[in-house]
Amino acid sequence: MRNGFLFFSVLTAALTALAPTSFGQTEQIDAITKINGETLTSDNADVYFNAQNCADPAATLYDLTLTNGNGITQAYLWAGVQNGLCNENAKRTDTQELCRPMASSTPVNVGDNATIVDLTLQELVDTGIVDCANTALEGQPYEIYAFRSEDPGGNDVTTDGYGVAKFIVDVTPPAPLVIESDLTPAPGSTYNITWATPADSTKIAEYRVYQGDTDDGSAAALTSIRASGTAKSVTVTSGSLNLADGESAYVFVTAVDFASVTLGQGNEGDVADATGTLFTAVGTIGFCDDPSVDCSGCSVSPMSLANGQPASGVWLLGLIFALVSGWRLRR
Repeated sequence: MRNGFLFFSVLTAALTALAPTSFGQTEQIDAITKINGETLTSDNADVYFNAQNCADPAATLYDLTLTNGNGITQAYLWAGVQNGLCNENAKRTDTQELCRPMASSTPVNVGDNATIVDLTLQELVDTGIVDCANTALEGQPYEIYAFRSEDPGGNDVTTDGYGVAKFIVDVTPPAPLVIESDLTPAPGSTYNITWATPADSTKIAEYRVYQGDTDDGSAAALTSIRASGTAKSVTVTSGSLNLADGESAYVFVTAVDFASVTLGQGNEGDVADATGTLFTAVGTIGFCDDPSVDCSGCSVSPMSLANGQPASGVWLLGLIFALVSGWRLRR
């Protein structure tokens, strides 16, 4: 009995000692909480820096909030590739440049609410890790490692000594849409524009409609017409384009991706490269408004036909009179 107790005591102690490595304790998840003053919400599945941010990285500011950061006054920040494991010293000294310190590993101050404010995208770019020029179609993922209070030095850091904030750099706009619908002008003033599924369709936030006087998209103006990112078509009417009967306009559709804090403000496909479709407003016409129909014998009287025969209205009045007379006689 005593030997069994000793065995389980030793086993428990061994498991406790091995827990950080054998059971892979979860790293603390930090978060970029603001970009250029805009607060990210829980609706933002991913955090992006887009083409507009990368156009002026020194002026692109962001805040970093540390998980379990109460009482921490300083942090040492490193930039890493996705799954860079910058907590391991071997990765921080790797010649493949998986991880590099921000600002030469000078500590930054942690302010109220465990938040480091006014960091710049330029500091991430300067590490040589974060590429603000060439990214994958749907963006390149990166990580910020915030080591709590102490420079990691030449040591491996346990999970309670650092946190990781994930972000994506996406400067690649969606490709121009391939319009599939046939918008040959026809009687009516409503058209349904359809397009082929874009290559990066899972990252589209919305579609926008432009209109212009020519097939030059660069001169087209943005309208208020939108479609959701899951849509494959949009309805356009002469009224929504402010076109009178017989007026024409070229219609263009562009895609906007998710790379933004505010939905719909991400990278947008170039309208200059979009395919313009001619839209001609045609009012709905009646039978005798159709120039192909001979209505010379039509009568303006609703009670008679062109050949002078009683119209259906006369027969209906006669039927009603007969029914009323028969009812009175039965009484």
